[in-house]
Amino acid sequence: MLWSMIRKALQMLLILTVFLASGCAHKYSEAEYQAVVSQAKSCAETTQKMKEESEGRAKRAEELQKKLDQTSRELAKALIEKQELLDRNIQCLEEKKVLIRQLSQSSTMSQEKKESQQRVTRGYEYIMSLLEAERSGDQLYVIRGQDKIKIVIPQKSLFPTPGSAWLTPKGTKLIKKVSAGIKHLNPSSVEVAGHTDKTYIADQKPAAYSSNWHLALARALAVLQTLEELHVKRDSLSASSYGDTKPIADITSEAGKAMNRRVEIVITP
Repeated sequence: MLWSMIRKALQMLLILTVFLASGCAHKYSEAEYQAVVSQAKSCAETTQKMKEESEGRAKRAEELQKKLDQTSRELAKALIEKQELLDRNIQCLEEKKVLIRQLSQSSTMSQEKKESQQRVTRGYEYIMSLLEAERSGDQLYVIRGQDKIKIVIPQKSLFPTPGSAWLTPKGTKLIKKVSAGIKHLNPSSVEVAGHTDKTYIADQKPAAYSSNWHLALARALAVLQTLEELHVKRDSLSASSYGDTKPIADITSEAGKAMNRRVEIVITP
């Protein structure tokens, strides 16, 4: 509609211009002239108005584009933050799973430790009662550890001389009674450890063993083989030699040396 009016006004202006230029004899009336001028003025005003409206729309479009860009950036930032939050939540869940496993393992270990200590307590009380007469006669000593029971037997209760490693009949009888206690406990492991005093066996003549290591090991094996013959579980037994490296008493006095010459039976219930 608007463009139609503009076209008509331009056509009339063109006709008027042509006629005026050609000197046409026809004379347009004042009314016709004013009508054309008015229409041209109206067209100019309409054109200006359209221009202003177009500029306004362009400005609003520009503002809307800026808002859209800002919104897009905020949305992208929000998505990144959401992903980071999701990642943290996943990490927290994984850490929670690890913590639960650790707590479960700790609880299991705590329960196992408690049960182990209870087994040690019961085993210690049983061994103490079983070997009460031998303890009273200083033939052996029973020591309770955190998770083990140690029976310390001096050389004099097992072997005839400070440099020997064969069991006497009295020593064999003592080991037989100890084996009864071990079989009753049914332990997971039994270590038989041989020890000597600081006297170097190799310096004695004649020397049956080339070093204190060999003597200590021979003592441990003598006791271990007797335990095996008395049907203590073979797969629970082990032997070790500490030679003269782990004294438990004065290394210079005769009484101290006698205590250091020993066999230790370490029981893990």
